[in-house]
Amino acid sequence: MLRNSLFIIAFCGLLASCSTKQDLEFRQSDDSAIRLGVSKIGARAAVNNLADLAEDGNNVGIYGVEVATGNVQPGDGWGNSLSMNNVRTTGIDAQTGAISWAGVYYYPLNEDHFVKFCAYYPYADESNGFSVSAPAAGKAPALNVKLDGTQDVMFAKPVAGNRDVKPAALQFEHVLTQLHFKIVDVNKGLKDYEIRNIVFQEANTVSAMNIETGEFGQWSAPAELEVPGIKGEGIVFDGGDSYSMAIGDPIMLQPGLDSFMLRVETSGGTYSNVEIKPDGASATFDAGRSYEITLFVDEQVEIFVSVAVKDWIFGGTGSVIVQ
Repeated sequence: MLRNSLFIIAFCGLLASCSTKQDLEFRQSDDSAIRLGVSKIGARAAVNNLADLAEDGNNVGIYGVEVATGNVQPGDGWGNSLSMNNVRTTGIDAQTGAISWAGVYYYPLNEDHFVKFCAYYPYADESNGFSVSAPAAGKAPALNVKLDGTQDVMFAKPVAGNRDVKPAALQFEHVLTQLHFKIVDVNKGLKDYEIRNIVFQEANTVSAMNIETGEFGQWSAPAELEVPGIKGEGIVFDGGDSYSMAIGDPIMLQPGLDSFMLRVETSGGTYSNVEIKPDGASATFDAGRSYEITLFVDEQVEIFVSVAVKDWIFGGTGSVIVQ
């Protein structure tokens, strides 16, 4: 099984929650303030590297919850005091990976207490229609998503630290599956043949992700989702030397399904209920993987579709024929 792409966020400092101005001023004199950095190791529509994440550097949400031990397990601490309550980043340096946010946050004064950190992307606000559900006893916050196919959603497994112990690096993982498309003129003879639209039929769009585990609950609200960047773009074979070309932008959808249904609209006809299934090592479209869908078009306008699995931008094969 291919490894998910990871984006590393390193904690480079120490935290202590404050209750009074005097307490805050006292603690600012010691080295207990939290500071975070992002490693140069790779983590928009899709976020592929540090530069991408830095361009969207104000779009990460961070939670910190007090726990009794640094050996944290899912569910630990939720319902306790939040040292960082859905704090939104304000920037990420593309060269150093340093993270900034408004305000200063501290570890608890009790040196035996730890803080468990969780993070997610993109930050939930009105602009993307996402929201977060508050944590409850033994239950992490949930990121409520409504997908339109363009959002790349990630989470980081929890790490813990305190005034004396630096947390390990946060490792971000993609939680959706990605598909992208190209077309091939099989016989190199097509002229003025246009790909007008590719639509995912009845794609589920609504669910809630546990920000600590990256697991989704039930999916609902099926809808038609168009592959971005195709409709109205005039993607045409002109009979020239371009017999293969990428089309549209990546689309990111519910993971874990064994098939998707497509409608392919072309100048030669519309092909509905085209079933796309992965082949080879995996029986499902997995989270953190990118699947390349190739439309092979022959002179009789029959479309052959193949599927190649790639590790969040690029292994495995599969195929399906559209007639």
